[in-house]
Amino acid sequence: MATIPLHPPPANFTAAHALLGRLYLEHRDFLRRLLLGQAIPPRDVDDVVQEVFITAWRRLECLVTPEQARPWLLMIGLNRARNHRKLVRCEREVLAGLSDDFPEREDEAESTEALVLATYGLFRLKRFLLRIGPRIRAVVVPYLEGRSIREIAEALGIKTKTAYARISLARRHLQTLALA
Repeated sequence: MATIPLHPPPANFTAAHALLGRLYLEHRDFLRRLLLGQAIPPRDVDDVVQEVFITAWRRLECLVTPEQARPWLLMIGLNRARNHRKLVRCEREVLAGLSDDFPEREDEAESTEALVLATYGLFRLKRFLLRIGPRIRAVVVPYLEGRSIREIAEALGIKTKTAYARISLARRHLQTLALA
C-alpha cells in the first residue's frame, strides 16, 4: 500500500472535497473493472473513470450517505459507458493500413496487444464484409476508405439515396452482429 504524502489542504478545501477524494480512492479500481466489462477500450477507461467522478462531483448533493456510494457510482459508470459507446459509434475511422495504426515500439507488451487487437478487428471486419451482400459491400468498402456518399454513388451509377440506404442497411446488419 502506497502512502500518500500529507499536505495541508488549501483554504477552500471543503468536506465535499474530502468525500470525493475518499470515493475516488475507494472506488476507482472498481469503476475501472466495471468499464472494462462494459466494452470500453482500455485506452479510454481512465478518461471515462474521470468523467464518472466529474459527474459525481456535480451531483454530490444526491448522495445521501457514503455507504450508498458504490451503487450510485455504478449507475453513473453504466450511464457514462453507454454514452461513450454511442459517441464512439459515431466516430468515423478510415482504414489506411496497419502501419498507421501502430505506434512506434515503445513497449513490447503494448505493441503486441495493439497488434492482436488490430488483427482481431480486421478479422471481424472481413467476416462482416463477407456476410453482407455484394451490392451493399460495393458501397461499404469505399465508404470505409473515406470516400463520400456522392462519390460512391457516381462511381457505381446509383442514386445518392440508394447509397445512403445501403449504408444504413450495413449499419443495421452490423448492430445485429454486435448483439449476437
